[in-house]
Amino acid sequence: MAQISPDKRLLVICVDRDNDLGRKAGVQGPIIGKKNCLDAANKLGLIDPEDSDVNAILAAIKKFEEVKKDYPSSEVIILTGYDKTDYKSDKEILEQLETVLETLPSDGFVLVSDGAEDESVIPIITGRIPMISKQVIIVKQAKAIESTYYTIKEALKDSYISRIVFGI
Repeated sequence: MAQISPDKRLLVICVDRDNDLGRKAGVQGPIIGKKNCLDAANKLGLIDPEDSDVNAILAAIKKFEEVKKDYPSSEVIILTGYDKTDYKSDKEILEQLETVLETLPSDGFVLVSDGAEDESVIPIITGRIPMISKQVIIVKQAKAIESTYYTIKEALKDSYISRIVFGI
């Protein structure tokens, strides 16, 4: 991970790759600034309090407060994708990132994510600015289920195990 001097700007980035904010709450990305991010989390939380993106946004704001102590010109943003997590979603995230970087040129970023799906955009973002850190937020009530899911998902990448499971 890259090292950045305190006079530089970092972005704390939260990604909503499947665009729950847009689809459910009518909030379009990019969302820039603590107040706007809080408003977005509030809107989504009131519509769907079980959506893990609410927790990720709040964690990004908390991380922003920590980062701002060392990098005063830093900012928190939310990038939103498309309804489906595919090419269109990644393209939308890249376009939003470029829009943000036009007005807020940055020297690095901290990613706050609610899981592996949103983390898949790391190469898109690191193509523009270096990653300093990442934090994955797992809702405590769902931690066992989510960790089991990802354990199984990783195990199925092994061709030997996947052949046994699927009987091929």
